[in-house]
Amino acid sequence: MDALYYLPLGGADEIGMNLYLYGYGPKAAPRWIMVDCGIGFPDAAHAPGVEVMTPDPKFIADQADALDGIFITHAHEDHIGAVARLWHKFKAPVYCTKFPAEIAKRKFDEFGVSTKYIETCAQNDPVTVGPFSVSFFPMTHSIPETSALIIDSPLGKVFHTADFKIDDTPTFGPGMDKAAMKRLGEQGLLALACDSTNVFEPGVAGTENEIKQPLRDVIAGCEGKIAATTFASNVARLKTLAEAARDSGRAIVIAGRAMRRMIDAAVQTGILTDFPQTISEDEAKDVPDDHLFYLVTGSQGEGRAAMARIAGDTHPSVHLSAGDTAIFSSKTIPGNETEVSRIYNLLAERGIRVIDDSMANIHVSGHASRDELQEVYSLLKPQIAIPMHGERRHLHEHAVMAPAWGAGSAHVVPNGSMLQIAPGEPKIVDEVDTGRLYVDGNQLIGAMDGVVRARKKMGLNGHIAVSVIMDESGDLIVESDARVTGAPEESDDWKGEVEGIIAEAVDTAIEAMKNKDRRDDDKVEEMARRAARSTASRLWGKKPETVVMLTRLDG
Repeated sequence: MDALYYLPLGGADEIGMNLYLYGYGPKAAPRWIMVDCGIGFPDAAHAPGVEVMTPDPKFIADQADALDGIFITHAHEDHIGAVARLWHKFKAPVYCTKFPAEIAKRKFDEFGVSTKYIETCAQNDPVTVGPFSVSFFPMTHSIPETSALIIDSPLGKVFHTADFKIDDTPTFGPGMDKAAMKRLGEQGLLALACDSTNVFEPGVAGTENEIKQPLRDVIAGCEGKIAATTFASNVARLKTLAEAARDSGRAIVIAGRAMRRMIDAAVQTGILTDFPQTISEDEAKDVPDDHLFYLVTGSQGEGRAAMARIAGDTHPSVHLSAGDTAIFSSKTIPGNETEVSRIYNLLAERGIRVIDDSMANIHVSGHASRDELQEVYSLLKPQIAIPMHGERRHLHEHAVMAPAWGAGSAHVVPNGSMLQIAPGEPKIVDEVDTGRLYVDGNQLIGAMDGVVRARKKMGLNGHIAVSVIMDESGDLIVESDARVTGAPEESDDWKGEVEGIIAEAVDTAIEAMKNKDRRDDDKVEEMARRAARSTASRLWGKKPETVVMLTRLDG
């Protein structure tokens, strides 16, 4: 029996890392399309040293020949950021409209992938791939050319909203075509897969126009230099900030490669035609402080972004000092609160004033609040509601509200759960392994590979490296050597240096072994490791990660 399936591999247990699959055909061998392929940002406590993560696409990568296409709804990193990095696992054509296509091409170039695999599509023109016909339906959001997808299958249509809000006066492009949505609802919509980010927020998100004057007022009231940050991909906000700075008589400097790339892409595709004139960071040296305005990356506290480096006074060309101002025209994504707070405190320590959306009306969300969600339901009248793009609590709240808004039924489908949408009553028919991959340096590693887990253990407990040199008969040739990282070197509680104490304990343990055991490399290494760890535990109460390097010399 052929059926229609929905399977999220990312984005349905978190905000970010969006990757959704729609399948049609017999359960044993459906054909698939992918919707979005984005990244997320782990916190340092859970993944030290890792700045980016992606969904684990193993389920679909293992059957890549059944994947007919990848559809990108818009150019936010949590929807497009992993498509080039993971593309080699799928090797499927990528479909998107003009602006996301330009961003995708730049990413493909970065990873050495041919851009011939990117198909630029027009909004509202159906694309047929496998058993599906997919149309890009214009939506309003905080980035140009955001599209919902109308996914038409032999068993009915699914409206996949992507990120959206209702903005009747958007900075770029037309407003959302409510009449077309109403017609779609009257024709009969099988399912609505809908953004859940702001399901707890009453009212409406608001429009970009609402914050233009408040931003002008805030900027006009500042003395000294100003560094303002927002999401690098929020081209409309960048334009609003730049215009407010220009109207206040300030020269505009863009500091941050991601922000510059996004503006360049918007200009190149013809979306952005009247961005205020900017000057270089070198030219800024000749501008008086109270006429300088920096647009910088780092609204989410990212360690390598411009705002973090400014806060730590390590940025090569942007330096704020007491009396200057940092403006955060953004909302902190859940999970980033600690890092953003750290940046605030670093700025405050240096006498730099911080202004955010809790102090002035300088940010509106790009995601629909409850009244907007209700309006979309009233227009589309879906038989089935599938909450997506949210943490589990968002999905559950959305599922509670959807029937009251007009959906026939609502189903919480977390990452890894496969929902059979049709035929018959919707039901979970399978669970697949899912998770995340970490971008560690220039490598992709699995969350269960042990790399990050070992790093966390070293961060918690420290590290010991022990060198043991023996002859073939099992006698120590020289005294063993120990090197300890992340531990107190000495204390009033013991005599001598900790490395010497550990090395001596290792030698004592080895010499106490039976002769035949000292000729067994594995047994010697294990004895040395246990001696080092137990000694560390006795001295300072920790059992560090320990590696033993055993060398055998003959003669």
